[in-house]
Amino acid sequence: MRRRTVLGAMASALASPALAQPRWPDRPIRLVVPFVAGSSTDLIARIVAARLSELLGERMVVDNRAGAGGLIAAQTVARAAPDGLTLYFGGSTLIGNASLHRDPGYDPVADFTPIVNIVENPALLVVKRDAPWRDAAALAAAMRERAAAGRPLTYGSGGVGTPAHLAAAALATLAGTQALHVPYRGANQAVLALEQGEVDFTYAIIGIALPQVRAGNFRPLMVTGARRASSLPEVPTFGEAIADGPVVTTWSALSGPAGLPAHAVATLHQAVHRAARDAPFVEALTRDGGEMVLSESPQAFAAFWRDQRRVLSELVTMTGARVE
Repeated sequence: MRRRTVLGAMASALASPALAQPRWPDRPIRLVVPFVAGSSTDLIARIVAARLSELLGERMVVDNRAGAGGLIAAQTVARAAPDGLTLYFGGSTLIGNASLHRDPGYDPVADFTPIVNIVENPALLVVKRDAPWRDAAALAAAMRERAAAGRPLTYGSGGVGTPAHLAAAALATLAGTQALHVPYRGANQAVLALEQGEVDFTYAIIGIALPQVRAGNFRPLMVTGARRASSLPEVPTFGEAIADGPVVTTWSALSGPAGLPAHAVATLHQAVHRAARDAPFVEALTRDGGEMVLSESPQAFAAFWRDQRRVLSELVTMTGARVE
């Protein structure tokens, strides 16, 4: 009788999910961000890290690994132990770099575990308020005219291969012409260059360009997302403004190295969805023009991740953008 009782207790313990699966996380989580402190992605990452620290019961610490256009951060996470304690915050840069570089040092599909998409920041095509172009079609016509005259229009971006660069290059390609790309060290510098008249137009994520638009300094011509931006509902999308215009956005998500434990992925995905039920959290993430785009499940986000790999690869091929 005693032996059966002990065996029964052991069987119950082994069957208990709480005992069969170790507590996770049991240590602080490192959240690797591919940009410097104070950048738009970093600010979003810190909002997410602070809330998830509360929900998970362990600190989530932001680790800024800027450099090499985001390659350093991606390589750091790809090579990390798959224990869920080293994560990556971002997404579009990680996937885009894999097409822009011949050897990025990682494979965005094979070397990563997508967890949850969180917020999207489409780019906004803007010109100065005194520019003669009232819409994207007029700008495209001017691009053709100026290129034919040997005086191509110029555009600024936050760097080679950024969504802003790809969107502008795609606009020129679809218009059957070209414009001169002037890369800057960050989107803020590109916006400043437009303000000072150094370039004719630029793309910048809405959060960076919106203050200038609201101040009346810039005229928005289109957004690059799949939907119109809630902060600028009157501005058409790329697809509405130019036939076959692609969707090119900056989106920020959680991912980790390949082989993450399923319970860690599920815990993080559920925690982000819990956080998104808090109005202050959502307001903080979207106050500068971002849009919440929570993936329904890790599997749905993994499908989106693979599709973005295809889309960005095709866009790099179409525009000829390449970082050697």
